[in-house]
Amino acid sequence: MAKKYQVKKLASAAFLSMLFASSAHANPNVGNPTSLPFYAGPLEQTLMVAPAKTANQPNVTYILPATPATSQWGVFDNRLKPVLSINPGDTVSIQTLAAADNQVVPGVTADKIIQMNNAVPNRGPHTLTGPIYVVGAEPGDVLKVHINSITPMPYASNDSVPGKGLFPDLFPNGQVTYFHIDLQKKQIQFAPGIVIPLEPFPGVVAVGQAKPGSYDSDPPGPYGGNMDLRILTQGSTLYLPVFMKGGMLWTGDSHAGQGNGEIDLTAIETAYSEINVTVDLLKNKNLEWPRAETATSWVTVGYDTDLNKALDITKAQTVQFIMQEHNVSEADATKIMYKTWNCPISEVVNGVKGVYCMIPKNFSSVAPALPSSDNAKMFVTVGSDPDALQAMSKASMAMLQKVATAKNMPLTQVYVLSSLTMDCRFAPYLSGDKVVHCMMPKSLWVAGS
Repeated sequence: MAKKYQVKKLASAAFLSMLFASSAHANPNVGNPTSLPFYAGPLEQTLMVAPAKTANQPNVTYILPATPATSQWGVFDNRLKPVLSINPGDTVSIQTLAAADNQVVPGVTADKIIQMNNAVPNRGPHTLTGPIYVVGAEPGDVLKVHINSITPMPYASNDSVPGKGLFPDLFPNGQVTYFHIDLQKKQIQFAPGIVIPLEPFPGVVAVGQAKPGSYDSDPPGPYGGNMDLRILTQGSTLYLPVFMKGGMLWTGDSHAGQGNGEIDLTAIETAYSEINVTVDLLKNKNLEWPRAETATSWVTVGYDTDLNKALDITKAQTVQFIMQEHNVSEADATKIMYKTWNCPISEVVNGVKGVYCMIPKNFSSVAPALPSSDNAKMFVTVGSDPDALQAMSKASMAMLQKVATAKNMPLTQVYVLSSLTMDCRFAPYLSGDKVVHCMMPKSLWVAGS
């Protein structure tokens, strides 16, 4: 009996040793780890409900933490079991993680980031929280995702890797910069004398695609995804077409801010202690591409590997929206589009490139002409070319050179700053050359710099 007990004791000890060893990844030199592997789930949904504010509260607020049970690295897999099931009108307080399964955090080198990015084919860098199942959602419906509030973590990063970005030949080396986020002032100190105000928004909000499978999180599309729409700040709303039962909603790639263009590959990349959203369901709404809404504008989008085609898609979506919303002819809708034209470039570095157009809710307003030269508030550059991406490249390069000279900054530093703050937009386009205007606020340089 004693021998039998001793064998059981040794077996248990061996099992615990293996268990502890598998979890001791934080510091391989530590011989006595203090924690077990994290609970993998599934989570108990009844324990994710926040206490109601009133006894007759019609909808529920859920708390969705980001854990190994609720997040994935770099893929949308619509075959996964939902991590949360909600009813239309419910609110979810979602936590998100930094890139690469929360491994792009202060202290991690550019070489390690490059290694992680290249480790698995067809895997994006984003860490995604979800998927969330919306009861009653069916193909042909639309999810209405209203962003109530966003609270970032107190740190952020920007990185670029060899072979990517708008100018891979000019900037062939990988780099990473980490920033402290001043949550009270809502800004980061970019460098001595340079301060960037923050406008947090989710780089990725996506629904499940129609065909079962696992999809790379890098390319955006009609399902949303890595759209990098910097207008999706607190108070805005995103409308996503539903392709599968339950919708299957994810978010990640959390940003504290970004320029229109994101030219060095990444934005002000962070994680969210909370992105609070209310999700509604619009039944039987025919929506081909995502749309967004701000307090003053409707927003149409277009994405394609060819920036020219992305611009064409956005223009067609804009005309279609104006026709439907205001019951006007295609010719009249086209006139309204050009009268109110405001079409930024969302990003040009993820393979699939993006353009969005902001349509004012007040059609009587006229869009001001884009500036063509520096003024008191902005550095301004312009690029023109039959090819949209070449026009963007010309305007962006002119901005890099202008700011480097004017502020005596290294070109590599201006490249990062431009990715975070430069605002590039298409001029109204009928035919011939595409023209891109890029602007950078002079207010980034604080007094005395």
